[in-house]
Amino acid sequence: MLVRDIMSSPALTVTADTHIPEVARLLRAHQISGMPVLDANGALLGIVTDHDLILRNAPVREPRYFAILSGYIPLNLEEHRHYKEQLRHTMAVTAGDMTEPDVPVVAPDTPLEHAMELMLDPSVTMLPVLEGDAVIGVVTRTDLVRLIEKLEGALDPEAAAESAEEEPVLAGMLEVILYVQNMGAMVAFYRDKLGLEIEGPADLDDYSGESWVLFDAGATKLALHSGGQGRTGEDTPMIV
Repeated sequence: MLVRDIMSSPALTVTADTHIPEVARLLRAHQISGMPVLDANGALLGIVTDHDLILRNAPVREPRYFAILSGYIPLNLEEHRHYKEQLRHTMAVTAGDMTEPDVPVVAPDTPLEHAMELMLDPSVTMLPVLEGDAVIGVVTRTDLVRLIEKLEGALDPEAAAESAEEEPVLAGMLEVILYVQNMGAMVAFYRDKLGLEIEGPADLDDYSGESWVLFDAGATKLALHSGGQGRTGEDTPMIV
């Protein structure tokens, strides 16, 4: 499955000169957590999120400094970095003033697994989708939630048949589910990492040992990197 199969398109965007109240209005009106910010030529500058708005209005706490002969040095570099970032947001007038640059991006043909790996980083709430220099969509946590709901439903044989007919994109995923036999563990893993509470067709913990097999190499690497819980083929708990 590719990013183009689940991305939200077209993406709601703002330009760098959009004023902050309008940014807040758009986020609230469309019930989204962030938007790509574009320059005058339509190129991506970064994203602006609800976190930026909260940071802009939060109390500013001055960091602690240590006095030396030539001036002052911060006692805590992370505290100092946060202070500078908060000042930047507090003085922001437009979306461009508080845009988060250097955000990870994906292409329409990027494998969905790679997009999921990127979004395991708590700081990554949105992935702009670029085709050339144009923003043609975004992948958000909501998009992943929709996919996870469909995958959990696909674990039920009857629901799988219906999903394959209604959602052609899922047909290929169902073949992978049946072949690998560990999608239940993968769904649980991604659900836990995203902090989701989703009701599936059955309790994943009640699956038989046959359904809980060893993660494949990609899943194992991801689990070892990010932390998670799975089960072996013998239904023995495995923490990685």
